[in-house]
Amino acid sequence: AINTYASYSRDLPDPSELNKQTAEQFKTTKIYDRTGSVVLYDLFDPHSGNRTNVPLARVPQNLINATIAIEDKNFWTNEGVDYFGMVRAAWNVLRGQQLQGGSTLTQQLVKKVLLPLRESSERTSVELKLKEIILAREISAKYSKPQILEWYLNTIYYGNLSYGVEAASEAYFGKHVWELDLSESATMAAMPEFPALNPLDNPDAARERRDIVIDRLLSQNYITPQQATDAKNEQIVIVRQRFDIQAPHFVFYVRQYLEDKYGPDAVSRGGWKVYTSLDYNIQQTAEEIARDQVASLTAEKRNVTNASVVVLRPNTGEIMAMVGSVNYFDQKIDGQVNIAVANRQPGSSFKLFSYLTAFAQGYAPAKVVYDVRTSFDDSPNLPYVPENYDRKYHGPVPLRVALASSFNIPAVKILNLAGIRNTLNTAHRLGITTLNRDQYGLALTLGGGEVKLLDMTYAYGVLANGGTMAGQGVPPEKQKPGFRKLDPVAVLKIVDANGKTIEEYNKPQTDPIVSPQLAYLLTDVLSDNTARALAFGINSALKLTRPAAVKTGTTSSWKDNWTLGYTPDFVTGVWVGNSNNSEMEHISGITGAAPIWHDVMERIHQNLPVHPFVEPPGMVHLDVCEASGLLPTPQCPKVVKEIFVKGQEPKEKDNIWQAFRIFTPNGKLATAFDPPNQVTTVVYPIYPPEARDWAKENNVPQPPTDFDTTYAAGTAGGDVAILSPAPYSYIRGSLTVSGTVKIPDLREWRVAVGQGLDPVKWLTIGSGNFAVDKGTLASWNSTSSGLYTIQLTAVDANGGPHTATAQVTIDALAPTVNIINPWEDRLYLHEEDEWVSIDTEAQDNLSMGKVDFFL
Repeated sequence: AINTYASYSRDLPDPSELNKQTAEQFKTTKIYDRTGSVVLYDLFDPHSGNRTNVPLARVPQNLINATIAIEDKNFWTNEGVDYFGMVRAAWNVLRGQQLQGGSTLTQQLVKKVLLPLRESSERTSVELKLKEIILAREISAKYSKPQILEWYLNTIYYGNLSYGVEAASEAYFGKHVWELDLSESATMAAMPEFPALNPLDNPDAARERRDIVIDRLLSQNYITPQQATDAKNEQIVIVRQRFDIQAPHFVFYVRQYLEDKYGPDAVSRGGWKVYTSLDYNIQQTAEEIARDQVASLTAEKRNVTNASVVVLRPNTGEIMAMVGSVNYFDQKIDGQVNIAVANRQPGSSFKLFSYLTAFAQGYAPAKVVYDVRTSFDDSPNLPYVPENYDRKYHGPVPLRVALASSFNIPAVKILNLAGIRNTLNTAHRLGITTLNRDQYGLALTLGGGEVKLLDMTYAYGVLANGGTMAGQGVPPEKQKPGFRKLDPVAVLKIVDANGKTIEEYNKPQTDPIVSPQLAYLLTDVLSDNTARALAFGINSALKLTRPAAVKTGTTSSWKDNWTLGYTPDFVTGVWVGNSNNSEMEHISGITGAAPIWHDVMERIHQNLPVHPFVEPPGMVHLDVCEASGLLPTPQCPKVVKEIFVKGQEPKEKDNIWQAFRIFTPNGKLATAFDPPNQVTTVVYPIYPPEARDWAKENNVPQPPTDFDTTYAAGTAGGDVAILSPAPYSYIRGSLTVSGTVKIPDLREWRVAVGQGLDPVKWLTIGSGNFAVDKGTLASWNSTSSGLYTIQLTAVDANGGPHTATAQVTIDALAPTVNIINPWEDRLYLHEEDEWVSIDTEAQDNLSMGKVDFFL
């Protein structure tokens, strides 16, 4: 042990030589585009060649105090080692964890500067930790505390390729270190522990870290409460110096990936050649088009200053272009902020996940929802009454039109049907890494949560790739249950200074997220130019010269607008707005982001053959009545062709367009007693109760409610009457018939139902031989939906019939199948408020249309 101690402590370097030794270790890392012909950036410390060793006397006392307060509060009295930290580290080893933690300033200096660079696997070895501890004790014994602190401050890494306080001060604040104030000093002191959380790359995190340091300074009596308050209220103003770089936001995205995986020292000093996924031609195209569109909107005084563009290849997950802002070096627009990975509200572009979840549960593009004023019980936001972008109600609309034209009310209804938690699960599996709160309301489908443009583009790319995600694996330590297992690809190959390949991306990993059939349903809707014409017109910026699926999004406050869309070749996401979150002047996704999306997509496809979206097997094309999405009847005035996943086609006939027999002399409903030559048939749309106000407000012709009594021997108003349900009521579930039967010499009565206005078959559902006065006559639970006639017939002692009739529309309640726990290999059937477990071997017998989501 003594010999080991002596060998490790021998030949300690002189502090005056440290800066020279560190600089000599640098070998420039170059970052290239995908071809290797364009150097995007030389990744090296810009101050390594002319570094100035700042004396401790010139370092502001606030920075000294802040560094000690956050890194090593016992620095002035300890022996260079944190013994409690050593015990904690040993305990970690005993538990099979990595040897780490408990580092003093002196230990950090040893670990990061004095010990030779090793492979990452050696950095946590027991041998290396022993060297660190022994050398830290020796340095603390041999050198004074001020000299150790000066040594540390001039060599430690502060992120953004900045080593030492002077280099970092100039890189972040554009001033010498001795000019820093309290807020800036606290910001600097927070960086060595987490260099990536610096004010250039992560301004929000940097501000939070600064405030933690200020709190430490206050708790350790370095500053007064007033000084702490003033420092926290101060804005962090950074100064970005210009330097030679191409695609800066992408380069720093790549640098962050490299530093997270290999450590900052290995990246900046390793002399690597990094070949990225970036297509420089596509990058230049996206930058140019985004700048031109923002300039055009600025000229129109629409208060638009910024845009971001992401282009991916959906079948590989490769990032082909990343425009984080229109000008990285423009501080007035916060150009250094990479909007592509910032959290912003997506507006209606999030509706994709709600509709996909609903389609997975068996709903189809043909299903009709009612775009009418609706109040939702959305706790704690009671009540929630959404409005459409155009402030209009559109009545009955198929889901195809509702999604393509981006109507809000149907989208909220679909989220309510599909379930918020189910929709969040869908979004996370498709690639969304945010939305981690426990509670979200129905406004989620309209963009009520924050997401990243890169994540949204990646998610849309899953549909472009037929429901399969492609990319590279998320490191196991970063994987979260329920979230995506793959990431977009930014790096294709890394070669070190000796020509050894460190990392290479040969082919993508894949993960089937949704079935090809479900993906195709969404693609078919989002590529339907006719379906979106109601909202956007037939020749909008969403229409390309080739098949393309696309969706816009606009926040209600005009702070963000989006367009995301894809072909089989590329998926492109665009954001337009202001980095400072200020409102634009009524710029929507179709007027702000869509022109950029359109021009980028046209340009990057111009030399490619047209690739249509290929329909997978298992799809069915079927004629349906547009008003209901059900099978057409002779009464249906408009029949359309729709697409379904096989097994999810409708089996019932249209129940909206219904024929009524009208007594022509007075326009009332005819009865069986009216002469046939005075009766005509008229077809009317019969909507459910939720849409009747809309029909009335829009002057939609509706059938009369009164029966003709000119020739009737028995009517609903006499001694034989059906009191409930009212004529042409809309009934969900069980039917209960109540009425009056009190004719003289009553022999018997019966209640029968038959399908249609003039049933050919009758089913008796109730009977009796006693008088009834406003009481219950019969109950019936229908198994099929449609128009039914109820007939009450009473017979007197002479055999004379007395009849009353009423027509109703019945919407039968079908059983549903839900996945209760996606991690259990079981399904449950929900029928009549009872849950019944279904053996997994029987799952193939279930209709796909009744399953919440396939996992």
